[in-house]
Amino acid sequence: MSLLSMTGYGKSESNFQDTTCSVEIRSVNNRFLDITCKLPKELSYLESELKNIVKSKISRGSLNLFVTLGSGNSSSIPRSYNKELVEAYLQIAKEIQAKHGISGEVHLEHILSQPDLFTYKNDSTKEKALCEHLIQEVDKAVDALIQMRIVEGKNLEKDLLNRLEILNKTLDKIEILDPERIVSWKEKFQDRLKVLMADTEIDPSRILLEASITADKLDINEEITRFRSHNNLFAKAIQEQGPKGKKLNFILQEMGREANTLGTKCQDAEIQSLAILLKDEIESMREQVMNIE
Repeated sequence: MSLLSMTGYGKSESNFQDTTCSVEIRSVNNRFLDITCKLPKELSYLESELKNIVKSKISRGSLNLFVTLGSGNSSSIPRSYNKELVEAYLQIAKEIQAKHGISGEVHLEHILSQPDLFTYKNDSTKEKALCEHLIQEVDKAVDALIQMRIVEGKNLEKDLLNRLEILNKTLDKIEILDPERIVSWKEKFQDRLKVLMADTEIDPSRILLEASITADKLDINEEITRFRSHNNLFAKAIQEQGPKGKKLNFILQEMGREANTLGTKCQDAEIQSLAILLKDEIESMREQVMNIE
């Protein structure tokens, strides 16, 4: 199964009884699944159901769902007004004038500007049909989003595998340089001993012991072996089913630890420069993995 990007866009446009119906859904990366819906007021009760459609198909990402109905939609045309609201508004205005001696008049534009003044009513059968139509369109928009996430995911997979190859080739170079590093270290160690221990007899077994301890501290074979193991796990994880962004990020953290340890232990300028290259590639991969579901 290919990787899925968390970045994408899906859209569905249709007509419902001469009314345009537009559904858009945008997605960016997020550690969890976060869905925000922006619906026409009269359809706000559908928010939970529409979110469940998204949840059934997407597991991670920050998503914004927009539903727009055309101006010809009967549900956007006011059918009546809130009489109690108008009466209360006028009564309160009179009381304020009488109590505080405030002059002025209440005009029609003041009343019309009140929120929740108008009420909207639809034929229940028509409203049910609109809801069913909208649910289908949201489902289409989500599918379109997933298709874009798949395309983006393939591009991410290609880039990550290329970078993984760079990591393996860099480790190859380090393994080639490592024997030369050990020889150079032995020569420096012997020369250093001659200077420090001039005119002093040294127990050969003690020298051998100290040399063994130091050589063990400088050995990077274990780091290279573990690094390659992490690389293999990363490649396998890419092909696994289901969301894998968190797992890939965890493996990259382990790679980073090995690269840091390798660079610290090697005591060689050329290998240290390669260790820096390893860390740069890992950081680039981590930025890409942040966009993977």
